[in-house]
Amino acid sequence: MKELARNIGVVVMLIGVAILVIPFLTGGINNTNLIIGLILVIEGLLGHIYVNNMKKGSLVSNILWAIVLLLVPFAIFFVSKKMAYSQEEVAAYN
Repeated sequence: MKELARNIGVVVMLIGVAILVIPFLTGGINNTNLIIGLILVIEGLLGHIYVNNMKKGSLVSNILWAIVLLLVPFAIFFVSKKMAYSQEEVAAYN
């Protein structure tokens, strides 16, 4: 479960890529598919960076990440970060 939590950003990126590839293969490309796929790929990249950043975040940095990642994906990535690393692992890094 920890490994999935550490790689949740990659999973979101792969979903975004699937949203981009499937319409391309079926010939049903439109701007909505492109925008949704792009957003998911970017969210996955930023979420992967956030989850695997071992520094303990302050309130201000968490608010900035919430703005960058949008609110709902931030909650998913925040919970994943808590599941991926124990308090001892974070304390050892800091």
